[in-house]
Amino acid sequence: MENKNTILTAKGGFFRDTYRDHGFKGCVRKIAAAIKMNIPLLVLRRRTNKSVGAYFDLITDDGRLFYGDNFHFGFFHTGAQTLEDGLNAHTDMVSEMACLDSTKKVLDIGCGICAPAIRIAKKYGCHITGINISAEQVRQGKELIASAGLSDRIEAKEGNALKLEFNDNSFDSILCLEVAGDICVTKEQKTDFVKELYRVLKPGGRIGFSDLVFTGAPTSEEEKSMRMILYHEGKELITDWPTIFRNQGFIIKEQKDMIHDTMDTWKHSIAVYEEKSEEVEERFGKRIAASSLAHLKCIPQILQKCGSFPVMSIQK
Repeated sequence: MENKNTILTAKGGFFRDTYRDHGFKGCVRKIAAAIKMNIPLLVLRRRTNKSVGAYFDLITDDGRLFYGDNFHFGFFHTGAQTLEDGLNAHTDMVSEMACLDSTKKVLDIGCGICAPAIRIAKKYGCHITGINISAEQVRQGKELIASAGLSDRIEAKEGNALKLEFNDNSFDSILCLEVAGDICVTKEQKTDFVKELYRVLKPGGRIGFSDLVFTGAPTSEEEKSMRMILYHEGKELITDWPTIFRNQGFIIKEQKDMIHDTMDTWKHSIAVYEEKSEEVEERFGKRIAASSLAHLKCIPQILQKCGSFPVMSIQK
């Protein structure tokens, strides 16, 4: 989850570990991703779609090493005890909102490394096409799909959800599991994104949707923690998704806010970080490790003050 803005100056074992796991080409990919991620912030003072892809190219190995194969918040209202329980509960809730069954052709927007798609395909037997702007996550997703023996039912593709390369009315259902705020880096793109979902979804089809949004802007100090941990500024996340969906012709069939049920995500994340503190310091150096932990501990208070987390079942 950490945003390694200072990765190029890390004194720990990051590149050693990358070379061990992925070779020289892997190290080159990480350096290129760090550059692509940071240049827009320095020049434009904001994220771009390509820099978001580069961010996930860069942090995927770290996310898997410390938190597992899911890249979303956990949902703990169901009595989930572990971080994995909470992450799976979030996946299950969004898939239920999409009204899936074995006959469905499903589009998974921002599919990560396809851990949710694998869980859903096993449960429902549907065919899933996953789209992700991160080349590294697609690469690792294909490996995970193959290891699960599901290459015949899940396809991971690199692509931009703002310009989907599918015909109109191509999918019975769409999954959009906590990715819309990452995909859309401008206000205009949020409308463009929903228009694309409407275009490729069949009439009567359902979308299972969840996302972190903000109802107000954090302070300048709080924004530093947002950028460090989530590669966002909170003000970018101020969004009324229900209104945007309705304005494009969708019907909101069910809606709830689960922000309070996600907060244990951070308790578990901080505990993992502290439990593996020696490994974190070895990988990134003490300075980056200490800074990341300090910013991580700020996130729960920011979300409690400014955050909302709509979950919706949406019909075309």
